[in-house]
Amino acid sequence: MSHLTQAMNDADALLLLTEWEEYSHLTPEVAAASVRSKNILDGRNVLDPCAWRGAGWNYKGIGRP
Repeated sequence: MSHLTQAMNDADALLLLTEWEEYSHLTPEVAAASVRSKNILDGRNVLDPCAWRGAGWNYKGIGRP
């Protein structure tokens, strides 16, 4: 298990607060396999909102509708 998936294990919400490449390439499908609830706050606006919402996530981006 990677450090990223270990950190997401059983999470109720994900807070993306960095632009590190490892995190900006995270997919909703990979994340969904680890979390308990599909909630994500993209504090750096590096993720595709349509892809995350389309995968059933409650996506919020700072400064985005």
